[in-house]
Amino acid sequence: MDSARRDRLLRLLPCSARALQPLAPLTTFRIGGPAQILAEPTSVREMVEVMRIVTAERVPRFYLGLGSNLLVSDAGFDGVVIRAGEELRRIELKDKHVCAGPGARLLDLTAFAAARSLSGMEALSGIPGSVGGGLYMNAGAYGSEIANTLVSVDVITADLRTVTLRRDEIGFSYRSAPALENAIIMESRYTLLPAQRLNIYAEMRRVWKLRRANQPLDYPSAGSVFKRPVGDYAGRLIEAVGGKGLRVGGALVSPKHAGFIVNAGNASAADVAALVRDVRKRVYETFQVRLEPEIRAVGFAEDPFAVAF
Repeated sequence: MDSARRDRLLRLLPCSARALQPLAPLTTFRIGGPAQILAEPTSVREMVEVMRIVTAERVPRFYLGLGSNLLVSDAGFDGVVIRAGEELRRIELKDKHVCAGPGARLLDLTAFAAARSLSGMEALSGIPGSVGGGLYMNAGAYGSEIANTLVSVDVITADLRTVTLRRDEIGFSYRSAPALENAIIMESRYTLLPAQRLNIYAEMRRVWKLRRANQPLDYPSAGSVFKRPVGDYAGRLIEAVGGKGLRVGGALVSPKHAGFIVNAGNASAADVAALVRDVRKRVYETFQVRLEPEIRAVGFAEDPFAVAF
């Protein structure tokens, strides 16, 4: 995008917007080049207007939550990155439902529920992402998924309508929410059950203890790199082919949990992508299992994880 087009878009956008915003600090991997524009709408009205403008101007756009499960290209993103502003990060209780904006942290949502003695989200308490991102991928852990407690979600559709989708209209499955793929998530609502607050906190502590024991939380990462293959675990397969400790540049397959790739020191997106390809190839050659990436690649001209099996 040339500077003249960038300046024109900055004038048109109805919300806070910045040019050439580095994206690495906004991702949990701490990797990635700049966005040509970072826009931060703070209301449904502003979000619809932002979408209208980028659609009319035929500008690539990407919706950024808290930057987990994401690998941004070293070249950055040649378009508009949209990130929920402060008003779209609210969490509140309405009509017996816990309601959350798309930019709210999952950690804050689970803490909000626990403080009100509402149970059902404890297993999600350690997931380092936003509510919107969690819904896009049906985030889950330890036998629970965000879809389990969802009642409905407001979305902005590709043709800029604001509609409400019930849980059964979304088609949730493992790490998938088909009806949300081409939509912008806005407010979502959850039904939780009353429970003893001490029991809720005890379960949250148990989940955090498991995460600290089993996951490489001391290094930047995007979370689990691969989806769970049917009947098995990606980490087990990677470890079985000697994958633990594999390294490309600053990208490292965690010696603690082979299902994670960490930024062990100034890793580039190219480093991570090369390591993902190497791991996929090794697992396929040994087990004929095609590991499917769970993390999303943004800003690449081609799929950086593609392997010729």
